[in-house]
Amino acid sequence: MQNRFLLGVSVGESFAEYSLLSDANPVAQKRVYLARENLKQSLSQFITEHAEQKPSQAFVSLRLPKKLLNYELSGAVAHITTEGFEHWLNLCAKSLEQTLTSKDLLFSVRERVLADGTVEVALDVNDLEPIVAKLQMMDCKKVCLHFLHASTHPTNLNVAKSYLQEKGLEVFSPEKNDNPHEVSRWNTNALNATISSVFAERRSEVLAALEGHLPKENIHFLDSSGQLLKADAVQHVSSLFSASTALGKYFGTAKKADVLYLGLENFLLISGDSWSSSWESPWGAVEVPHLKTIELGIQPTLGIALNTFGRFDFDHTQGGWEPGPMFLGRGQKASLLDLWAENTKLAKLPGLEDRFSTQGIQRFKNSFFALTKISQARDKDIQHLTKEMQSLTLQRLAMEAYLNRQSEKLVVAGPLASVFANAFKKDSHTVVEAEQFSESYATALCGRQALQESL
Repeated sequence: MQNRFLLGVSVGESFAEYSLLSDANPVAQKRVYLARENLKQSLSQFITEHAEQKPSQAFVSLRLPKKLLNYELSGAVAHITTEGFEHWLNLCAKSLEQTLTSKDLLFSVRERVLADGTVEVALDVNDLEPIVAKLQMMDCKKVCLHFLHASTHPTNLNVAKSYLQEKGLEVFSPEKNDNPHEVSRWNTNALNATISSVFAERRSEVLAALEGHLPKENIHFLDSSGQLLKADAVQHVSSLFSASTALGKYFGTAKKADVLYLGLENFLLISGDSWSSSWESPWGAVEVPHLKTIELGIQPTLGIALNTFGRFDFDHTQGGWEPGPMFLGRGQKASLLDLWAENTKLAKLPGLEDRFSTQGIQRFKNSFFALTKISQARDKDIQHLTKEMQSLTLQRLAMEAYLNRQSEKLVVAGPLASVFANAFKKDSHTVVEAEQFSESYATALCGRQALQESL
């Protein structure tokens, strides 16, 4: 009997992973650094190189860069609300600096629908005319409609939606569900609008790469609950935790364990059986059902700096992979992973093995040496300090995992699991999984299960 192959694709902020599986066995895998390689070309090339293992189904998880959730980078979005509620989202945000649109694009109209569905104030479309004129002048193409009680009683919403669409605008409205909290529903809608263009672009790149290799109806995108997104779905924000939920379901659920995912981009602690109905974003609560996920305080690209006592410590902000750690040759600030720049396990990781720069490693050493000159450290030997910082990293990692995990058992997975495995060698309840390309591998298996359940 001919083998049926599955393709798992995980697209992160800076890396993409591809896995070809025969049943549950990986037969080919690849990781690409998106700052250096094109997503469409690299995925298409991966399929072509393994033409003999042609997949019958493909499953994809997309995670967009967090910085693109900001409207200033993803494009302007207008918000039209019930009169008196035009500033509600900004007032409910965790920080006044985190807003989902420009103040110039906040509008309100006279309309009111009561909770029982009674239309107290019917919408007059003439009130929308000056708003449309201003949007056309500002070249704004996307509009979020936020009317009270509209998710269950959309009388006025439908009138506004039809009118705005006739004017050539892309209209977003909150999804109809049982959530009684307007703010979280509006936040979800606003973020969906913000990232819609970026999500569509990433999605089209994946589809273009797989065109000619398998039918479009056999290409499935996962949402954050581990289910398949509908082809016409506009709830793009629901994909943000798709990879972590897939990891939790594959590595944790069956083993009744939490999963510590040590990825190149982030360190996550994922529950195997506890779910969250929302995500506490910088803008407030957002409706995204997903396996409970904690982003650890210790992260792979945290900067290295001196604390208030003049001792070596880590920053509270991540540098990211653009330009990345200094050992790649482009980074200008020392980060946690630079401490392992000469570690053979790190140097052999797929996706990084040909990226190490001798000049970059030396620049990190010079930067570290410069910090010792102004530090209060008693021992200023660079090798000793490097080992101390490595030890501090492992201690914090192990402690955070111990204090935050909800299950007695812990599964450690991810590309950096082998590098940081020593942090857990004394924990009899922890297992370090050897599988590489965990995200794309778990995405394929989680997607296959979701497809089988939907049939």
